[in-house]
Amino acid sequence: MIKYTGVSISPPAWIRHAILLFFILCTLAVNAQKKITGKVTEDGSNQPVFGASVQVMGTTRGAITNEKGQFSLSVNPGDKLKVSSMEFEPLEITVGDENSINIVLKKSTAGLNEVVIIGYGTVKKKDLTGSIATLKAGDIKTEGASNVSRALQGKLAGVTVEAAGGDPGSGMRVLVRGVGTFNNANPLYLVDGVQVDNINNIAPGDIESMDVLKDASAAAIYGSRAANGVVLVTTKSGKNGPPVIQFNANFGSQKLIKKYDVLNAQEWATVSNMAHDNAGLPRLDIAANPSQLGAGTDWQDAIYRTAMMQQYNLSVSGGNENTRYSFSGQYNDQNGIVDVTGYKRYGVREKTETTKGRLKIGQSLILTRETWTKMPGGWGGQGGNPVGSAVKMIPVFDIYDENAVGGYSGASGPVVNVANPVAQLHLEDITTNTTSILANAFAEVTILPYLKYKFNLGYTDAFIEQKDYTRRYQVGGLFANPTNNLSQARNRYNLVMAENTLNFAKDFGKHSFQALAGYAYQKSIRDSSGAARSGLSDGISELDNGAITGSVSGNKLVSTLVSVLGRVIYSYDNRYLVTASFRRDGSSRFAPDNRYGNFPSIAAGWNISNEKFWSVPSGAISMLKLRGSYGILGNQEFADYGFTPLINSNINYVNGDQSKWFGAIQTAYASPYLKWENTETVDIGIDAAFLHDKLTLTADYFRKNTTDLLLQVPIPGSAGSSSNPYVNGGNILNKGIELGIGYNDNIGAVSYSVRGTFSSIKNKVLALGTGTQQIPGGQPTHHGADATLTQAGGEIASFYLIKSLGIFQSQDEINAYKGKDGSLIQPSAKPGDIKFFDANGDGTISNADRLDMGSSFPSFEYGLGITLNAYNFDLNMFLQGTQGNKIYNGLRQDLEGMNLEYNYARTTLNAWTPTNTNTDMPRAVIDDPNFNSRTSSRFLENGSYFRFKTVQLGYTVPVKLLERAKITSLRAYLSADNLFTITKYKGFNPDIGRSGSILDRGVDFGHVSYPLARTLSVGIQLSL
Repeated sequence: MIKYTGVSISPPAWIRHAILLFFILCTLAVNAQKKITGKVTEDGSNQPVFGASVQVMGTTRGAITNEKGQFSLSVNPGDKLKVSSMEFEPLEITVGDENSINIVLKKSTAGLNEVVIIGYGTVKKKDLTGSIATLKAGDIKTEGASNVSRALQGKLAGVTVEAAGGDPGSGMRVLVRGVGTFNNANPLYLVDGVQVDNINNIAPGDIESMDVLKDASAAAIYGSRAANGVVLVTTKSGKNGPPVIQFNANFGSQKLIKKYDVLNAQEWATVSNMAHDNAGLPRLDIAANPSQLGAGTDWQDAIYRTAMMQQYNLSVSGGNENTRYSFSGQYNDQNGIVDVTGYKRYGVREKTETTKGRLKIGQSLILTRETWTKMPGGWGGQGGNPVGSAVKMIPVFDIYDENAVGGYSGASGPVVNVANPVAQLHLEDITTNTTSILANAFAEVTILPYLKYKFNLGYTDAFIEQKDYTRRYQVGGLFANPTNNLSQARNRYNLVMAENTLNFAKDFGKHSFQALAGYAYQKSIRDSSGAARSGLSDGISELDNGAITGSVSGNKLVSTLVSVLGRVIYSYDNRYLVTASFRRDGSSRFAPDNRYGNFPSIAAGWNISNEKFWSVPSGAISMLKLRGSYGILGNQEFADYGFTPLINSNINYVNGDQSKWFGAIQTAYASPYLKWENTETVDIGIDAAFLHDKLTLTADYFRKNTTDLLLQVPIPGSAGSSSNPYVNGGNILNKGIELGIGYNDNIGAVSYSVRGTFSSIKNKVLALGTGTQQIPGGQPTHHGADATLTQAGGEIASFYLIKSLGIFQSQDEINAYKGKDGSLIQPSAKPGDIKFFDANGDGTISNADRLDMGSSFPSFEYGLGITLNAYNFDLNMFLQGTQGNKIYNGLRQDLEGMNLEYNYARTTLNAWTPTNTNTDMPRAVIDDPNFNSRTSSRFLENGSYFRFKTVQLGYTVPVKLLERAKITSLRAYLSADNLFTITKYKGFNPDIGRSGSILDRGVDFGHVSYPLARTLSVGIQLSL
């Protein structure tokens, strides 16, 4: 007999047998699994599909295709695989006995499964009701541009991109659907959800997509900041799979496209003598013997050079089912075509995302350091910067003088004070260093499968250091600086934002819902300080070395914004779409009673081609969608503290006993009733696809009506104000049409695509200030009158100019040109002078005779991109241009004036004389008694242009040749940028580089410009 006195831990026999059977079955199942390889390609083109998801349905097993479209995966016979990728129709296949499979995906109808960023979320293109323009990484890849915004030019309908200058590192002016404000008209930029002032420091190779929100349906979720449009930049994220290493390099040279055709020394002396003779004045001594002067100094050749540039970008990305990562580094070194100038940028970026159960966390960080070496803005004379001085400097003067302080020669005698441009570049050092931080972190919790909460924290910090060191010099007889001078400025801009959002997304049969609710807080601080000293020792450019105390300044601006927001997107049966959004913003820039603004929008869409009655063959019309939206957007982009009166505390008073009383006085007036600018928008659009989706079309008509415009109204100086106060006193209407069209097809081994954009936008000022207020702008020269005028009933910054009627050919013509009272309208005129139109009939020529002579805004603008692929070669071309806009050529006004003592344009050799009357160039005459050189229609030119912007020829090395080196892909290319421009405009560039007030638009203030360059480059794009 066996006695049992313990607790048995041995399981019953049936459990032991069940466990044994389970392990046997698992072993058999594992042994049944096998590894298969496959390739995913696009139907028709046979191009590999990169980043496609291959998932074993009902399991967590899956893979992502590499750049060759290849994948490997462990499967069981009979498993079902789901293959999906954006822009393609998903496909399900069953695994058989094969060890290798080829999968072909069809493009979805007009890319309707493509995900579009809409702000605080995404939406499939088929459910989109708003007007959004998108640029993908592939569209930027072929540009080779160092600046992101340059890649936008001409590619997006309704988005105007203009050069802010040709100098290295200069940005671009971006206008979305015209101009609706006199303040900051830039769109709202967000990089990975964080607001930034601009996107110039983002490496093009780091961008996954750029989405421009244009109408209220798309942009109203950003409320008070969205009236000028919203640009969303999404940087690249990692994808599931092994690490992918990519390296891009670009090397190029830049050259000046066009010089101003000015006179050499002998020619200048000839025209100068003619001008003095006609004025009855003695000739200049330096022009006494023209035949002995020769060519003289070519000042433009002296400052321009062939400039080299280089760009590098290295990235590593990858991930698995739980974690994805992307790291990159960039370096850009660009010399300017103007000697000395240059730009350098280097930075690092990292972006990660991790999912653990219901929690997803992620963050991104971008660090950049930028350094500009800039040219001086001018030495106080009438030449302007070195570009302007180079065309106006008299060629009889020399560049160098070894006996002069500083070593440079210059102008002297009774001539205009134009500086030696070479001396300007080498005697004044101007540098700007900017260190930027952009950080973003988020945590997202899946509360329910269809309900998610997200907390997003963003931070930006830009620290800008500016240094201007001027050496002592004596340049000619007109420019002297007896001491070494130094000025420094430091500016710091930082922004903190916190957002809480709740997202709901669920389908109920044919019904699909997305809902968003959120709360956001934002605080920005701008802190600036500056100091200057003079009397520094040679070679030591530090403030402590200065013997003479200069100035010290400092300021700080703080603003906050709090918001609540919500959005609902509803779709029924993929046919009927509705989007409604609302945002309420409160801004510290307004007084408490007017601090909050409400910004709603509503939009609807109808997928007609999904209706049961739709019977049009897909070979004719494969997709047709109508959409429309209405909403209100806001703008708060004006000066901080604009609603409060300013008090100057540095006002001191000396009393009778000579002691100082400290005091303060109000120096500016303001209105506590200031409120938001409101922009009411209406958009009607159509999306369509034809010919089995080969041809796609997007068209929009929009209307933007901006009311309560924030502008400064003039008040008498006797009121004691140092500035004009802000009021809500204007109304601007913008309306237009946009068209985007694309065609993709292949002919045998040749595949091609064509993309085109067309935009036509008109603006009108409906009301301004008191009703009669006029805002002048656009002074084209140092001494000329304003060229533009903004007033009710006209366009923003219309050209209001005195009209030129040609040249008086005789004294009889002058005598016949009389006013109503019989007196001569131009009594100082002589044969050869310009005849001006007495528009108001008062018998005299004055600014009261100005007429509306045209607009700086084009009648339409366009872009055309063409891509060809065949036998591993690819050819990418892009063309863009404008039509119907005018440009006022301020530099030509100086060079063809012949009234002042500097160099002239070559066209002045054809100046009117009694024996040369068949010309449109008036007589040369110093002091210009008839004011031939006045600001007038004589210098207003046709600004239309057609530009062959980019052409790039690339070759991708066949995969078989790279396998041994374990290289995934290798592409080399040759590229040309700004290849040629067809235009009637006589200035440096019709895409004029002026980034100041919108009221200066279209005015080429040429003597402070920087010409665009033509760039030729080679590059490689390598993936491992």
